[in-house]
Amino acid sequence: MRTLLIILFSLFSIHSFAVDIDKKTATALEYIRLGYVQHGFEELRKAAATNDLAAQFYVAVCYEHGIGVEKSEADAFKMYRKAAERGLPDAMCHIAAFYKDGIAVSQDSSREKEWLQRYSQKGGQLLLPDIIPIYNEGLQHQENYALNPNTGSSSQAAQGSGNVDTPRPVIVQAKPITVNVPQSQTASQPVAQVKKTDVDVNIPAGKQTRLHTFALIIANENYMEVANVPNALNDGKVFAEYCQKTLGIPESNIRYVADATLNKMRRQFNWISQVIEAYKGDANVIFYYAGHGIPDESNKTSYLLPVDGYGSDVSTGYSLDKIYEELTTKKAKSVVVFLDACFSGTNRDGDMLASSRGVAIKARQSEPKGNMVVLSAAQGDETAYPYKEKGHGMFTYYLLKKLRDTRGDIAFGDLADYVTSEVMKQSVVINGKMQTPQASASSDAKDWRNWKFK
Repeated sequence: MRTLLIILFSLFSIHSFAVDIDKKTATALEYIRLGYVQHGFEELRKAAATNDLAAQFYVAVCYEHGIGVEKSEADAFKMYRKAAERGLPDAMCHIAAFYKDGIAVSQDSSREKEWLQRYSQKGGQLLLPDIIPIYNEGLQHQENYALNPNTGSSSQAAQGSGNVDTPRPVIVQAKPITVNVPQSQTASQPVAQVKKTDVDVNIPAGKQTRLHTFALIIANENYMEVANVPNALNDGKVFAEYCQKTLGIPESNIRYVADATLNKMRRQFNWISQVIEAYKGDANVIFYYAGHGIPDESNKTSYLLPVDGYGSDVSTGYSLDKIYEELTTKKAKSVVVFLDACFSGTNRDGDMLASSRGVAIKARQSEPKGNMVVLSAAQGDETAYPYKEKGHGMFTYYLLKKLRDTRGDIAFGDLADYVTSEVMKQSVVINGKMQTPQASASSDAKDWRNWKFK
């Protein structure tokens, strides 16, 4: 029964918070809540080793306070830093506090301000639930502290490094993190790099509620092995807001995934595939992606790059051909794809993504399948550039602008024509280089230019 409760808690927790919490991480938290603190920490450490962002943060908290492991502020800083570099605001606050108080590092007010600024750029709010109350609740069952719930024997955590001394379980009174961001850098008044522009404010409400429309939105900005994609998270976040407010898609029908690993991308495509199957031809699907794309140099096919992928290794990417197949194997009423990415091997600034690659590659256009329309940000060997002044990718900015100006009441043909024309003109002016969005449709989507959001 206890195992069942743990599983049920995990499944519920995955979708309860602003940061996607993996089932393994949620289960580890429940172990801690039930008093199996050392085992819970060991499970968090395993999840962190798979690059789960929430787990990395919680491991840092455990090291900082000695929760299920010997206290180590140096190890805490390393894990906070890893999660902060991946874009987690919660970790950024802790890094700032460490620099402020000289914990595990030398006091450095400039580094403190740097991390507070980055925190404010992420929206100025914490995203993960606090593990401290969970741990303190678990201490009601102190007899479980060093036990493995599955065997009743001593936990791996107590044996792990040869140190069999069990940390003394004590109530933790965590020191509040004081975030003194300068007024010009608060969430209500963001720094200039992320200031809200015309498409980010006063998002119009549409006239319809689209109960049978589902949106999967993936925004990859903070890459581990290659250059970041400036403003990709803002692209995805604001597009999700337009889906809900302007297009009238219920919040429960929208999946917004920030900084998705390959496994998380697989899980989300599995979800949308199940939705399509369940609705038996009556589901309309929107897939939006902002992030890196890469080409296969051998056959010029295109891949989306997860945040844990390598720019020179397509085996770490997600084939666009496979994505199109997954979106259409179970027949949907319509599938609309927006890709703010290029597949030439360059990043948003036009530099080569993989250092070994000297020239841009003209990737082959993936063929839409089923009843599908695709609007992509650039063609062939072109780059999908940012519109830095507006805080978005250039493609996404004009996509949002047209949705805003028309309140979402526009035919896809007209939307594609507008985005293509405006991006071409503005890219030449700002970047001095051509960027040509492209619309393509499957053979079944003969009347796609007259389609509207359904």
